[in-house]
Amino acid sequence: MSRRGRRHCALALGGSLVALLLGIREGSPQFGPVPETLNLFQLVARSDLVVHVRVRSGSLKYAIVDVQESLKGTSPFPVLRIAFRDFNFTRAAGTDAIVFPDRQEEILFLSPYGRTSRKKKDRDKNKDLFTLFKGSQGRLTVPGEGRAVPLEAVRRLAEIGRLDPSSQTEALEGLLESPNPILLETALTEIERLRDPRAPLLSRLIGLLASPSPPIRIGSLRVMAQIFASGRIGDDSLDAAQTALAGVLERARNDPDEEVRTQAVVSMAAWPNRREVQGELRAIAGTDKAQAVRYEAERALLRP
Repeated sequence: MSRRGRRHCALALGGSLVALLLGIREGSPQFGPVPETLNLFQLVARSDLVVHVRVRSGSLKYAIVDVQESLKGTSPFPVLRIAFRDFNFTRAAGTDAIVFPDRQEEILFLSPYGRTSRKKKDRDKNKDLFTLFKGSQGRLTVPGEGRAVPLEAVRRLAEIGRLDPSSQTEALEGLLESPNPILLETALTEIERLRDPRAPLLSRLIGLLASPSPPIRIGSLRVMAQIFASGRIGDDSLDAAQTALAGVLERARNDPDEEVRTQAVVSMAAWPNRREVQGELRAIAGTDKAQAVRYEAERALLRP
């Protein structure tokens, strides 16, 4: 796929990806409010079954879907029933209802439904019945154009999920060189969540600051901030760290996106030698056109 095509896919998938990567707080009909929010890698790892489906009918008690591919696990049947209406009854105010338009393609993250019954007859008749894992987090609509992008991403994340923890970390870091925007965003989110990024990653993160995607630039800046604050920048990575800082300063001064500039200021403030960035923070606090950016710079200047 061309670079232009990947960018188009990233924009088309933006709403769904923000929901998945940042997470949506859901109420579960079985367990009540769920405080935990998951990124895409966690969704793949924790779901019992992940399938690419085409909706046959979404208007019945359960959505009826035809399985196109099992991305994690093995679907017990080529046609599944998906329980989802309970989530609509318990959803928070202002949250959109879950609907399954006929013929729409979805990636579904599923858990068995009603398998805890003591009656073998009930268990047997519900072998094809699943529910969305984490409610509306448990689905990703496959776009008409660029459909290979999310499918490739979920397949790769399922492969990584089968590795041991050390190999998982190495594989996630390797995704920072992927042309797939979903894999890039997911890797950045998961590396940040693990809170142990290594200084050698800086050389890869620097290149991501030029990404056309604001979420990827922000994700790169957030991981850089963790590295800057870690106190583990040694002599062997000092040059890369200085280059990274220069890239952060450039984003803080000139990025067209206000949220990117705000995060760049946060990352700049995490630099271990405050005197090296004090003047830049003061200049941004007095000149940036966005109040949020100025406020973050002022806040950084007030910290000891």
